[in-house]
This record gives sequence, C-alpha cells and structure tokens, in this order.
Amino acid sequence: MVLRARRWRGEPEFLEPDTCVGWDWWPLNGLPEPTVAYTRAAIDGIRAGRLYTEMGWS
Repeated sequence: MVLRARRWRGEPEFLEPDTCVGWDWWPLNGLPEPTVAYTRAAIDGIRAGRLYTEMGWS
C-alpha cells in the first residue's frame, strides 16, 4: 500500500539499515535507478492523478 502525504512535519529518518540502503529526497523526473517496479507504478499513478493503481502479483 502506498499513501500520498499532502503535508508533513519533520524530516524522514533512516531507521531500517538492514532493509534499505538509504533515504533521500529525489525530484520526480530524476528518480534513481533501479526503482522497484511497484514503487514506479505507484509514483506514476500519483503523477497521473489516479486515486488507485493496481499492479499484478506474480
């Protein structure tokens, strides 16, 4: 599940070093590669204004 935050307070914290390489802010047109397929689908859906994006499970 991916949620879009319209506002927030504070700074993101990197709290799971065993599951993630790092945490950073990226411009939408400059996301790092590789980007996980479901993450890319969610971001593309949000950018397109879709409220719901479904990606198949295999």
